[in-house]
Amino acid sequence: MSFLYKLVVNTLVFVVFHYLFPYGLTVKDWTSAFVAAVVLALLNTFLKPLLHIISFPITFITLGLFSIVINMIVLAVDASLVSGITIHGWGWVFILSLVFSFTQSLITSTERIR
Repeated sequence: MSFLYKLVVNTLVFVVFHYLFPYGLTVKDWTSAFVAAVVLALLNTFLKPLLHIISFPITFITLGLFSIVINMIVLAVDASLVSGITIHGWGWVFILSLVFSFTQSLITSTERIR
């Protein structure tokens, strides 16, 4: 249930961000947003841990701040794999990755409360 809940929330983040900032993120339709959320979940499961292992020294030196760059890379790969999603520039990738990090931390904190 938690996985499905995260997929729905990530889909909503894509759609809401598109409606708030249409010049930063273009979402073709709800289906594209859902596919992007599924691909993002898969990338977070398989690619992101690999990137963390490879970049451990620089992440350690920057006291964890390089994790933001890893989140940006994963989100950019997601946007390049899904044809209905377009992120216009690295600044928007940065902002959207912060939004996703914030929403995922909210989901995790509400799961801990239950």
